[in-house]
Amino acid sequence: MKLKIGEIAKRSHVPASTIRYYVGEGLLPKPEKANEKMAYYDEACIDRLRAIQELKGKRYFPLYLIKNILRRMDEGLSLQEAETVENAVFGSNDSAGHGLIDRPTFLQVTGLTEKELSQAEKLGILIPFTTSGGKPLYNDDDVRVGRDAIKKMPDVGMIIHDLSYLVDLGRKIVEKEMALRRKIVAGKSTRENIRITAELTRIGDFYRDYLLRRLFQKQVEQNIQKSLKKSNNKTAKMKRQKRD
Repeated sequence: MKLKIGEIAKRSHVPASTIRYYVGEGLLPKPEKANEKMAYYDEACIDRLRAIQELKGKRYFPLYLIKNILRRMDEGLSLQEAETVENAVFGSNDSAGHGLIDRPTFLQVTGLTEKELSQAEKLGILIPFTTSGGKPLYNDDDVRVGRDAIKKMPDVGMIIHDLSYLVDLGRKIVEKEMALRRKIVAGKSTRENIRITAELTRIGDFYRDYLLRRLFQKQVEQNIQKSLKKSNNKTAKMKRQKRD
């Protein structure tokens, strides 16, 4: 059934201006023009608008991700199936919009100065969770990085640039993971692609944390063993000198 924009707005509870904006952004199909002043929308736009509002308001996904999810739904996936990858990559802790704060609030709760935050973002050691209206929004992870890491660096004699190597190495790891994913999902169906990508993301999250933590532990163990060996050698040398 074809409906005027006023009826679509009434039944979807989305303003006509927003509907036109979504059309312009490619989230909704263009209406059929009856004449210069009259256009008709497919009734299916109502369900699509509800999906958009849920993803935007409850999941807090930016429009480009919503557009990607809608594309998958157009290929026959359910909303839950279509958002699987985004949930795996971006997590669900902020799915209701809780914890997402703007820049002034972020500066207040972390204690960072505008200069410190701008420098950290320029180097890439702090990356805002998402944006809305062109402005950054920060989640709990961002707050912890700002408050518990960046803000405390001077206390241990560090500066922000000291961690720039993590960004360089991190980008290389991500490139390798993306190349591996492309290789594994090549030729797979959309559903298989999504399932595999979500599982690879979970595995990647686990192993990045596990391997870096374990490698660090082993390096500390080696340093301790070297220190003990050096101390033992020094003690043995002192004992020999006393005997002599």
